[in-house]
Amino acid sequence: MTTFTIGCTSDKIWNYDELLNFLIANQHNSIELNIEPEAICLENLGIYKLLDKFSFAQVNITTWNPLEKHSKYSILYKGNNFWFKKIEKINPLLHTWNQTKLFYCLFGRPTASRIGLASHLYNNYKSQSHLHFSSTTHEDELIQIELDKLLTYDINSIKSAGTLIKQLPLLLSSPKNYTKYDGYVYADPLTNLYQDILIDIVAESHVAGNTFFPTEKTIRPMLLKKPFIIFGSRDYLDYLHQMGFKTFCNFWSEDYDGYEGRERYIRILALIDELAKKSKKDLQELYQTMQPILDHNYNLLQTQSYNKTITKII
Repeated sequence: MTTFTIGCTSDKIWNYDELLNFLIANQHNSIELNIEPEAICLENLGIYKLLDKFSFAQVNITTWNPLEKHSKYSILYKGNNFWFKKIEKINPLLHTWNQTKLFYCLFGRPTASRIGLASHLYNNYKSQSHLHFSSTTHEDELIQIELDKLLTYDINSIKSAGTLIKQLPLLLSSPKNYTKYDGYVYADPLTNLYQDILIDIVAESHVAGNTFFPTEKTIRPMLLKKPFIIFGSRDYLDYLHQMGFKTFCNFWSEDYDGYEGRERYIRILALIDELAKKSKKDLQELYQTMQPILDHNYNLLQTQSYNKTITKII
């Protein structure tokens, strides 16, 4: 069986021409498609419509997406999420909040959600935020900046996004340790800044269609015992609940989780605005009250006792 690796984002195949040539050359044979990165929704990506134009003896598709299913093509699930398997030792001093800042963004690839969320904080709550955005405006990387998609989220975000992009990269430490291959290096000085902040604004890698794949971006605030707001795929928080983790619906609205794309984005911006207006006294009381949740999530990770099987929400 001949194998081809598809390089893609949520709605774009980067090596489309090579994929097309592979499919043409292997018609009527058995093929295997490997999805990179881990858990892109294949329906959203258009893979099934493309495959339906050809005839193959068998098609196997390997993915880390536990929600991926298809009646015609064989979906091979690679196994339990590898990001959860490494246990990190965290200095207890980092499990505190010194009230210096409120929000934290640690972003790399300039997806629409990351550009939009970071620019909202940069233009409205800069003094209340730690912003680390390692993306650059080098001419070879400009194609990665998803301004076209941000337009579909909120046309009003484009002006603030333009202001932010001119400042990239925004670096609070060297970007060398934080890569798609290494995940997050907890020895990085960025970790110490968690003492300053209360809320981690997370923009996950897989945010569109039928997918659920938490990465180190979600795990990091759990290990640092900080609450989080997550731009992810629809029902992302509900799937975390299935795993046994707890989130923060008792402290602020998490209705954004019933949506993806534009609707999720708009609701998260409104939530950020709401939280930014709270007094430090109210925020400190909130932080103290949610300690049992933060301890629960941390302990689930440390003991590896979370549920590893989830059921698709219909």
